[in-house]
Amino acid sequence: MPQNFYELVWIFIIYAFFGWCTEVSYAALDTGKFVNRGFLNGPYCPIYGCGIVIVVTILTPLKENLLLLFVGSVLLTTTLEFLTGYILEKAFHNKWWDYSDKPFNVKGYICLKFSILWGLACTFVMEILHPAIYKLITWIPFLPGVILLIILMGIFAVDCCITVSTILKFNRHLKIMEDLAASIHRLSDEIGENIYENVSDILERSEQFQEDHAQFIEKITETTETTRTRISQTTEAARVRLLDVREEKQRQLLELREKYEKLFAEKNKGFHRLLRAFPDMKSRDNNEILEKYKLRIHVYKKIKGKEKKNDTDNFNGSGDRAD
Repeated sequence: MPQNFYELVWIFIIYAFFGWCTEVSYAALDTGKFVNRGFLNGPYCPIYGCGIVIVVTILTPLKENLLLLFVGSVLLTTTLEFLTGYILEKAFHNKWWDYSDKPFNVKGYICLKFSILWGLACTFVMEILHPAIYKLITWIPFLPGVILLIILMGIFAVDCCITVSTILKFNRHLKIMEDLAASIHRLSDEIGENIYENVSDILERSEQFQEDHAQFIEKITETTETTRTRISQTTEAARVRLLDVREEKQRQLLELREKYEKLFAEKNKGFHRLLRAFPDMKSRDNNEILEKYKLRIHVYKKIKGKEKKNDTDNFNGSGDRAD
């Protein structure tokens, strides 16, 4: 049982690091490569540190009863995971992990499988690992320990600020891309509708001319040259106006597509790290663009042991799938 705040902070730091090592190991087994897992950039996962601090502080009196220790660990860690997922989604409008495809899940934040794993892990920590860790903490001289903690927590605080800034920038990035995609769709529709309306208008005028041809044939014959000139002038003016409007819209469409592709191609290590750390991330406001962004940087979700692979080159100018 930690005796003071100093020991609590050490427990938090040590188990946040161990949690990061666990996540990296799990990802390496799952994907076959190194992935810097966790919400922050550094080698620590705060949720693990908080979880062990809560378990050690509350459940130490139950240490002799393995069943109560296990059940208490399941309840505490599951509650922490649910609250963390809920708060992160509300704060940043992103769902960072999703257990929706797993049985006995609650809103995708928690599921029975991982709740049991957390309970087993905490029981192991309390019975086997923590006594040695706590002894190590008590061996650290107090003053050097305080100085080291100040340095570590300072780095942790800076990392938090950088990560929050990156997430907010990423959300703005997705919003801009979503707006550009909507504008591209709107302009494409306008160009198509404009062509359709003008072709329809020409067909209607042609049909009307055929209907009225018989009764106006004599007048047209009498003033053939004048009529032809007027028709030619009117048609040419209308054609020029139509071409000008179409060219302007096509120019705007090209500019929007260039901006869209530039945003897609923009290399941002912070964005990429977050998506690789949380491949199941979902955006509450711009999820369609987020999924396309994942495909572009080759972030795939594991589905029943297989990667969901997509042809990332098969995009049209608006960033949509061409199929």
